[in-house]
Amino acid sequence: MCAEMLLFCLRFSFDRVSRMCPAPYPFSCIFVRLGYLFDTECDILTVYPIIKGRYSMKKLSRFLLSRTFLFGVLIACQLGIFVWLMLMFRRAGTVAYIILTLISALVIIAVVEHNNINPAYKIMWLLIVVVMPVTGPICYLWWGRHGIPPKRARQLVQMEQDAACAFQQEPAVTQALYQEFPDFRHSVEYLRNYAAAPVYSGTQTEYYSMGQEFLAPFLDALRKAEKYIFLEYFIVEEGQMWDPILAILREKAAAGVDVRVIYDGFGSMFTLPADYDEQLCRMGIQCHAFNPLHFSLHISDYKLFNHRDHRKIAVIDGCVGFTGGLNFADEYINRKLRCGVWKDTAVKLEGSAVYSLTVSFLTMWDYVAGTKSDYEAYRCPCAVPAQGYVQPYFDSPLNNEIICENAYINIIRRAQRYVYITTPYLIIDNELMSALCLAAKSGVDVRILTPGIPDKAFVYQVTQSYYPRLLEAGVHIYEYTPGFMHAKMFVSDDREAIVGTANLDFRSLYLHFENCCAFYGGSIVQSVLSDINRTLAECHEVTLEETHHIPLYKVLTRIFMRFFAPLL
Repeated sequence: MCAEMLLFCLRFSFDRVSRMCPAPYPFSCIFVRLGYLFDTECDILTVYPIIKGRYSMKKLSRFLLSRTFLFGVLIACQLGIFVWLMLMFRRAGTVAYIILTLISALVIIAVVEHNNINPAYKIMWLLIVVVMPVTGPICYLWWGRHGIPPKRARQLVQMEQDAACAFQQEPAVTQALYQEFPDFRHSVEYLRNYAAAPVYSGTQTEYYSMGQEFLAPFLDALRKAEKYIFLEYFIVEEGQMWDPILAILREKAAAGVDVRVIYDGFGSMFTLPADYDEQLCRMGIQCHAFNPLHFSLHISDYKLFNHRDHRKIAVIDGCVGFTGGLNFADEYINRKLRCGVWKDTAVKLEGSAVYSLTVSFLTMWDYVAGTKSDYEAYRCPCAVPAQGYVQPYFDSPLNNEIICENAYINIIRRAQRYVYITTPYLIIDNELMSALCLAAKSGVDVRILTPGIPDKAFVYQVTQSYYPRLLEAGVHIYEYTPGFMHAKMFVSDDREAIVGTANLDFRSLYLHFENCCAFYGGSIVQSVLSDINRTLAECHEVTLEETHHIPLYKVLTRIFMRFFAPLL
């Protein structure tokens, strides 16, 4: 979080300088193609030369704007403050030392006694407080505690509670589901009670195994829109994927269709101009950036900067919806090769289950736009012949309930024969680790597919640090050799699957707004299974012996980075 604020201040400063400097190469151009610091879909920070083709500063800029350098700056600031305090109070150094020790001890007690925090977070914060006794306690009190949220967050919590009242579960649907799949009852009821997620039957589904398969049907669905188009995505970037989408949005908006777009203010910070929402508004498209980085007079607002809108939702006329792992950037359709072949997936819903996507979008829209929607006015009575059962669900970091992780754990614990998993990041807490190991030890065929070519080197090292314990328990791990595995999916026993946006990492499971769809029966379960089986043929299976032949510096790096896994 501190690094995010530092990067924001750097960009703000360079923009101000570039406005004052009429040089043909403004300073702000340095930041045009920066990646993102802390989000799991982020690229390692890169900087293009100011004068293209004349100076090679790429390697230097990667280092200067990397996590390593920024953490080094923070540690240097800590040391500087400590030295300054010792010089200022050298006559009272003992008193200053005692005060700092007491403050650190009190914060450590607060961390240990905090029952509603993951043990991995406790270890991380304890380490931060011990290593940085001046700034560490301040960071914990500001970002580590989950007490009463600031006013804006409380508003969103209230909106989510109001939206939950809009859902009505049809008893006939659950009765039929429990009769066909009685052992799904507990998972379904958990999502209904704690995620306000009804289960639907009158819905058809279509699965897309690659981003390039998704684009054409998505554009076709947009062209058929008559009433409204709602889009909510983490990353939007101008290019071969977004440009044709934008052309249709402009055309539909001009024809009177209600077109609304939400993109994450930090996820798209370096892929879009700062005023892109205003540009779309001038085209007739209603647009807002979720929680953009900005200076605020309300200090508590800065606590929200660590919570990003990682959802991917598209709704057309309330009858057709799309979701999955895809963002709107060229690497997702392999028009830009960035880490080899980019493997990602999406699903299309058509029918009554789309109403859940619609209400979720409108809730976030009301928050960013300051409006209040009549959810019932957007209900579309477009039930179609059923293909199994669909249960869209949504997770919020403000409700103190880790919906996505619990849904994953439930499918792991229920597996009898197999559970296959795809994830771009494998940075898991003890609960998920225990569930995976226990399933494998109990004879369940557990397979996890991870990237073969990483998008972030340090995060990849942390992912691989989890391999030995999983492999020792009998879990099979496969790395997708053609490139980067970005899909987030579970499939088990030919009966159920989950496709969505939640990665197996701390940021997705604890800090981000996420959405997923659980599928019980139906053809999409077989589609997900077939796709994973095809993908396995392109993967390298990691062996336990390979994990024993790791250079010492990598072992030490992984041990160190594991302490900070909740930040990655």
